[in-house]
Amino acid sequence: MVSKVARRHHNGKLDMVFEPRRGYTRMPHVFQQPPLKASRELYEGKDPTATVFVMESSGGMVAGDRNDITIRLLPESKARIIQQSALKVYRSHTGETCVQSIDVELEEDSRLEWMPEVIIPFADSKFQMETKIHLKKGATLLWGEIIAPGREMRGEVFDFTSLKSMMKIYVEEELLAFDSLRFVPDDIHLNGLGLLEEALYVGSIWLVSEKAEEIDLRAIHEAMNVGDGLRAGVTRLAGNAVHCRFLGVNQWRLQQEMKRVFSELSALI
Repeated sequence: MVSKVARRHHNGKLDMVFEPRRGYTRMPHVFQQPPLKASRELYEGKDPTATVFVMESSGGMVAGDRNDITIRLLPESKARIIQQSALKVYRSHTGETCVQSIDVELEEDSRLEWMPEVIIPFADSKFQMETKIHLKKGATLLWGEIIAPGREMRGEVFDFTSLKSMMKIYVEEELLAFDSLRFVPDDIHLNGLGLLEEALYVGSIWLVSEKAEEIDLRAIHEAMNVGDGLRAGVTRLAGNAVHCRFLGVNQWRLQQEMKRVFSELSALI
């Protein structure tokens, strides 16, 4: 008789600290615990911004797995974080929830861009994401994320068990924004009137900057390539912040438009 050995949970950890050195932002301190891993710093020409790719070597999260990511930018440092691929959350065969926790600290006059990538909850998966970002005076944040309904091409549309996302942004220890999404398909018809309706994908872009008041939101909104299953809105928040929300039926179209808006906002700040 062969005994079954319980699967060991993965607890990925990634701690990154950035600081300016000789005109460029470097990442002198990094702690990596598999399956999470960060690339070395990459640069585009003379741009001092450090671009770092975050990788998940296990291929995805399974019941009970946890990822903890901490990012700290010291004064006047500039970093761009890019996820190498979509985050896949597999079926929870044990009923346990996968958790991803991201904690960010941006010190004076630092700047962080987190490029939008897709979170894909497979059928019968359970996922919880908590993101907390603290900004000091003069810091700049540009952050994006996309939530998929599942593996749409396989016919998995809102077949996951639960998905919860909580985003908190603080400026000088004061809560600037709190965004909570809770999707439990068995409890509520997500395609109902006043909810997602026909939309399948949800995307968000958050911008916090002292230059936010200078941005012409009307121009940003009028330039958005909406229609044909894609809707978008942009809102100015108190405290030098802008929030863009996207709802779409096609992942590629939503993602391309989000990246375009993301790049446009990046160029303005």
